Amino acid sequence: MKRSHLYLTGYRGCGKSTAGKLLAEQLDLPYCDLDDDIEATAGMTIAEIFAGEGETGFRDRETSCLTEVSAQSQRVISLGGGAILRPGNCQVIAATGWCVWLDAEPAVIAERLASDRNTGSRRPALTNLPAASEIVAIMQQREPLYRAVADYRIDTTSRCVDEIVDEIMQAFAKT
Repeated sequence: MKRSHLYLTGYRGCGKSTAGKLLAEQLDLPYCDLDDDIEATAGMTIAEIFAGEGETGFRDRETSCLTEVSAQSQRVISLGGGAILRPGNCQVIAATGWCVWLDAEPAVIAERLASDRNTGSRRPALTNLPAASEIVAIMQQREPLYRAVADYRIDTTSRCVDEIVDEIMQAFAKT
C-alpha cells in the first residue's frame, strides 16, 4: 500500500527544497518546506527562533509543524535537516510517508551553502566550529538517523536536480 507523503530528508544544502518543488510539480501534489512553514508561523527566521527560544524551542515548533502537515492530504514535504533528531518525528515520517535521504560530500555542501545568499541570515550555526568542520561533525552525528528513517538514499554530490528528481520519481512509483 502506498503511504501518503513523499518526504525528503538530509543535511542542508543537499537539494531538498529544489528537488521537492520539482517533485511536487511533476506529481501534481502540494509542496511543503517544513522550515518555511515554521518561519511563516513564527514570523521569524530559524536563526531568530534559535536565538530567542534555543534549539529546544525550535525543535518543539518543528515537531508541531510536522504533526500538522503529516495529517494533511498527500504532498511532497522537505524536512529540515534536524527533523530526524527526535524519535517521535521519525515515527511520524515512517507512519505517514516514504522518505528519501538526499546526501552529498561535505565539501560540496560547504560550496553550496557558501553560494546560497539566504543560508547565513536564515540558518544558525549549530556548533562553534568553522563551517566545513561543522558540516562534517553534524553529518557524522546524523548519518545513522538519516539512514534509519530513509526508505531510499541518493548521493547528490555530482548530480543535477533533474537526474535526482527522475530517480526519485522512478523509485516512488514502485512504492
